[in-house]
Amino acid sequence: MNSSCNHLEEFILINFNFFYMTKTSCLIILILCCFSCSNKLVPSNLNKSSIKTSFTKNQLETMKSLNFTVEQIVNAGGNIKRGKSIINRIKDFELSNYTSLENIDWLSSQKNILINLEGTSSKIVYLVAHYDKVDTNPLVLISTLLNGVLDPLLSWSYSSDGALDNATGVAISLQLAKTISGENFKHSYRILLVGSEESGLRGSRSHVAKLSDSTFNNILYTINTDVIGVKNKKNCISTNVSNSKLSSLSFQVAKDLGIELGNGKMPSLACSDYAPFKKTSFIKDLGRSLQFNFVGALLPQRSYFTKKKQSEVINFSSCELIDIGNYIGGTLLIPVGSIHGFRDNIKLVDEIKLYEQYLLIYNFIKRIEILDETDLFKNY
Repeated sequence: MNSSCNHLEEFILINFNFFYMTKTSCLIILILCCFSCSNKLVPSNLNKSSIKTSFTKNQLETMKSLNFTVEQIVNAGGNIKRGKSIINRIKDFELSNYTSLENIDWLSSQKNILINLEGTSSKIVYLVAHYDKVDTNPLVLISTLLNGVLDPLLSWSYSSDGALDNATGVAISLQLAKTISGENFKHSYRILLVGSEESGLRGSRSHVAKLSDSTFNNILYTINTDVIGVKNKKNCISTNVSNSKLSSLSFQVAKDLGIELGNGKMPSLACSDYAPFKKTSFIKDLGRSLQFNFVGALLPQRSYFTKKKQSEVINFSSCELIDIGNYIGGTLLIPVGSIHGFRDNIKLVDEIKLYEQYLLIYNFIKRIEILDETDLFKNY
C-alpha cells in the first residue's frame, strides 16, 4: 500500500536535517542487516487439534500453501529477489506457460509479473496485488524523488518484512491463479503482480497505459488485494473506493460462507493499485506521479502516454490500517508505522484470515461467472 500522499513535512525536514538523518538512517540500516538473514516463518496453528477438526484436509493444504508463499517472499530479501521468488512459486504451481514479465518504465529495474488464464468469453477479470516493499526513511525519500531508482540498493535492508504489505495479497492471488487454471471459467483472468507500487503506483499505471482500448473495454472488473489477513483486524472491503454493486455482492458471499467481512475505508492519505484501473487519463496519471514522486514526476514515464480510461474495481484490505505511528513515521522519516516499517512483521499474518480471504474471492468470482454480464452492475 502506498501511503506517501503528502510529504511536505518530510521534504522540509530533509532540507534542515538531511546530513544528520542520512547518517542516522544508514546506522539503522546496518543494525537491521544483522537481523535480515534469518528465516522468518508464519507462526502456525494448523497442527492444533481444534484447527484440524475445523477444516478439511484440502482446506488445510491450501492454508499451508498460502503460508509457504508468504514465507518465500519474505525470506527472499529485497524487491528484485522478491520478484524472483514469485517466479519460482509460479513454477511450483505449473503456471510458467501462462506467465510473462513486463517492463514498467525506463528507470525501473523491477518488472510486473502477469499470469494470463484465457476463458471462453472476451471479458477479462483482473486480480491485482503488488509485491514490492518499502521502509519510511530519508534514503527512501531520495529514491522516491528519482522514481524508485535506488530501490535495488536499499530494499534488501528494510526493517519491514513486507509480509502484510503485501506478500499476503500476492499469496492469495497466486493461489487463486493455481485454482482457476485447473477449472473451466467463462471469463479470462489476468493475475497482475505489480512491482514499483511503493514508488508511485508505477507498475499498475504503466500496465494500464499500455492496454489497448479494446482490451481495456473488455475488463469486467478488477480485484485489488493489499494488506490482508492481519491478526486482530477484520478483512474489509474499502467501500469508499470500491464499486457499490461489487461490494454488496461480496458481503452476500461472505455471509453465505459464514466469513466475517468488514466495511472499511481506504485512508485519505493512502491508495493502491486499484486506482489506475478505476479511472485514469494523462492528467490523472501525471497528478498521481506528482502526488507520490514530487520532482520525480518531471522524469519521463511510460504511463504518461495514456488515454482516458475507467472501469469497475473492488479493493480488499484489513480495516484500520493507518494509526498514529504512520503519521509520526511519515513526518520524522523513521519506520515506525503499522506498515512501511518493522511493525510489518510476518508474525502478524493470520493464516485463517488469509485463507478466508482466498475463499471469499474464489466464491465471489464463481458467483459472477453465472451472472449475465450485462446485468452485473444493474442488479447487485
